[in-house]
Amino acid sequence: MTVEIDETERRAFAEAEEDRADRAAGRAEYFGARAERYQTSSDAKWERGREITRGYAGEPAKVDHSSAGRHMRDLERAHRLYGQSVQEQAEADRCADRAVTAEHYEQHRKNPGVTLRRLERLQADRRRVERQQARTVEDAEAGKLTVEALVAALIRLDADHADLCDEIGVWERVIEQAEAEGVKLWGPDDFEPGDFVRSGSRLLEVLRVNKKTVTVPGGPEAGPVVSKADRQYSWNGKLPYDKVTGRVSAEEMRALLAEAEAQPGGPDPASAQDQRDA
Repeated sequence: MTVEIDETERRAFAEAEEDRADRAAGRAEYFGARAERYQTSSDAKWERGREITRGYAGEPAKVDHSSAGRHMRDLERAHRLYGQSVQEQAEADRCADRAVTAEHYEQHRKNPGVTLRRLERLQADRRRVERQQARTVEDAEAGKLTVEALVAALIRLDADHADLCDEIGVWERVIEQAEAEGVKLWGPDDFEPGDFVRSGSRLLEVLRVNKKTVTVPGGPEAGPVVSKADRQYSWNGKLPYDKVTGRVSAEEMRALLAEAEAQPGGPDPASAQDQRDA
C-alpha cells in the first residue's frame, strides 16, 4: 500500500485555530462537569464518615463490651469513606484546574504579549524559509540540483512559506484588534533614559532605549523600585517590550518618591502608581 501526501492541499490557519478553540471549550465543559461530580461525591462521603463517627464523640472502642465489634466496624467504614473522599477531592481539584486551563486557552493564545513573541518567532521562520528558497534556486543555477529536485524543493518551501504567511496574518489581525480595543503595545518611541518601566510589580529605571528592548538595572528582585542610583548589582538586563506593562516618567517618579518620603510608612512608589492607575 502506498500513501501519497499532497503538499498543495493546505488547511487555512484560521480554520485550524477555530477548531482548537472549539476543542478547548469542549475540554472545559467536560472537565468542569467531571470536577463537579467528584466534588459532590467527595463531600457526600466525607459527611457520611462524620455521621458515623459523630455518635461516638471520639470515645475509644471498649474491647470487653458487646458493642466493640460494631464500634470497630463503624470506625473502619468511616476511615474508608474519609480515604475515598480525599482521593475524589484530589481528582476534583485536578479536573477543576484542567477546566480553568481549557477555559482560558483562547484568552492566553490571544494575549498581546504572547502574540507579539509568537509573531517574532514566526517572522524569523519566514525569513529562514525565504533564505532557503533563494539558496535552492542558486544551487540549481550552479548545477547542484536536478530540475526534478528543484521543483520538489520549491513546492515544499513555497507551501511552508504560504503557511507561515497565513498564520502571521492571523496573529497580526489579533494585534490590530487588541490595539483597536485600547490595549497599549509598548515600543521604543514610548521611552527615554530616566523613565521607569513597569515589569510585573516592579518599576525599573530605563538606562538605554533599544529597538526591541529597554536596558534596565539587572539582578534579582531588590524592591519595588530599582534605579541607577540605588541599584544593588552592577550588571544590566534587557527587558523586551512585550513584557512591559506600564511607564512612569522621570518627573512622575520624582513626585512619587517625594510623596513617599513625606509619608513614612505609606505605600511605596510602585504601589502608589498602581493606585493612581486604578
